[in-house]
Amino acid sequence: MPVHVIVFGQIAEITGNTNLVMDDVTDTDQLVSKLHALYPQLTNSKYAIAVNKKIIRDNMQLDHDVEVAIMPPFSGG
Repeated sequence: MPVHVIVFGQIAEITGNTNLVMDDVTDTDQLVSKLHALYPQLTNSKYAIAVNKKIIRDNMQLDHDVEVAIMPPFSGG
């Protein structure tokens, strides 16, 4: 199942694109492993993963029609 990933900021600069399609990815741990293999610079980068507009911290199953975003660190108040 392909997973569509929206990429922002400096992460998009590393990947060279703001939209990625990752095949054969069933959870966020697999997604991160695949991204690090394709884009080794991400290994040393800090970023957050959001699934369906909620930032996650633990591994999460990725189902059909899920929205995944990779975002650089941000601050706000």
